[in-house]
Amino acid sequence: MRRLAPFAGAAGVLGSCALVAVLLVHAGQAPARDAAPGPGDTARDRGPQPAVDPAARRLLQRAAAAPSSVSYRGTQYVSAWASGRSSSHVLEVEHSPVRGTTWRAPAGAGSGGHVVSSAPDAAEPSLLAAGAATLLARHYSLVAGEAGARVAGRDTDVVVARRPGAGAAAAPVARFWVDRETGLALRREVYDRSGRVVRASAFVDLSVGAVEPSAEAAVPAEDTGRAWAHTLDDEGVDRLRRHGWACPWSLPGPLPLVDARRGGHDRAIVHLSYADGIASVSVFQQRGSLDPDRLDGYRRATIGGHGVWQRDEVPRTVVWASGGTVFTLVGDAPERTVDRAVDALHDGAPAGGGIMERLGRGLDRVGSWFNPAG
Repeated sequence: MRRLAPFAGAAGVLGSCALVAVLLVHAGQAPARDAAPGPGDTARDRGPQPAVDPAARRLLQRAAAAPSSVSYRGTQYVSAWASGRSSSHVLEVEHSPVRGTTWRAPAGAGSGGHVVSSAPDAAEPSLLAAGAATLLARHYSLVAGEAGARVAGRDTDVVVARRPGAGAAAAPVARFWVDRETGLALRREVYDRSGRVVRASAFVDLSVGAVEPSAEAAVPAEDTGRAWAHTLDDEGVDRLRRHGWACPWSLPGPLPLVDARRGGHDRAIVHLSYADGIASVSVFQQRGSLDPDRLDGYRRATIGGHGVWQRDEVPRTVVWASGGTVFTLVGDAPERTVDRAVDALHDGAPAGGGIMERLGRGLDRVGSWFNPAG
C-alpha cells in the first residue's frame, strides 16, 4: 500500500478563500440532501427557525450575482485567530466573469507565492445550486440596516447573521459588507460566542472594471491550485460510499455537503467540501497509509480519543489514517466544529481495507472504477 503525505498543504488558506468566494457567487435552490427533513424530523426537533430580513436576502442575492458581470482587481487581507494562535495573509485577487478568479499569495508573504484559480465553468459546487443567500438563510437569521463603514474607499451596506432564535440583542455570528455600487462582497467578519473576531477578510484596495491578465498570471502548472473539474453528483457520492469511502451528507455543525470532486493521478483523490455559508470544512481522502516522516510542521494530537497529526496554523489542518485511507481535513471553522468533524469521520471511516484493497486494486486504479475511459 502506498505511503502518503497529506494532500492539502501549503495552499490551504487560498483554498479556504476560494470556497468562501464560491459560496458568494452562485444563487439558486438549496441542496437536495440538506433540504428534506429526515424521518421524524419536525420543526421542534430542528430548533428555532431562522428569521430572514428580505432586505438582507436581496443584498446577498446581489452579492451572489455581481461577479457574473463585474470585473475587478484588488488586494485582500485574510486573518484568523484560534487558541492564542493567529494567521494573516495578503492576497492579490483578479476576477473576470469570463476567465474566473485568481488568488495569489506574493512570494515571501507566508504562502510561498502559491496561486489558486477558479474558472467560471468549474467554480460552482457540484451539490449546491445555491449561494450565500440561500445557504445562510437555512442556518442563520439575517438582518440588514446597519450603517456600513467604507471598505477600500467604497460605500457599503451590511448584512448581520445571528443564530436562529438568538434575538436582535444577541452577539452576531458574522457580518458581510456589500458594495453599494457593484454589489460585490468586500469584507467579512466571523465572531465567536463572546463577540470576538475569529476570522476576517477585506479588500484594502479595489479597482473595478476591465481586468487584463497581469504579467504574473502566467505561472507554471504545478504552482496553480485550480479546482478539479471532475465533479460528483448525488449518485456519484452514493457510489463512493458503496465502495468504502467516508462520504457523509453532513458533518456536525451542521455543515451540509456542498461539493464533491475527484482529482490527482487517475482521479484517485476524493475531495469533499462542507459549509453553512459561514464555516467550511474541506476533506481529502486517498487510499494508502500515512507516512509520518513526511509530516513536517505537524504535531501529534488526540481528538475524540483518536490519534491524529495537526498543523498549528489557521486554517487548521488535521491528518490521520483510518481503514486504509489517509484523511486530510482543512477547516475554516471554530475549533469545536473541526474536532467534531474529525470525530465523525473517524467513526464513519470504512473498517479494514475496504472493497478496493480486498480486490487487489491499488491506488492507481481507483479512478477507473467510476470512469471506464480513465
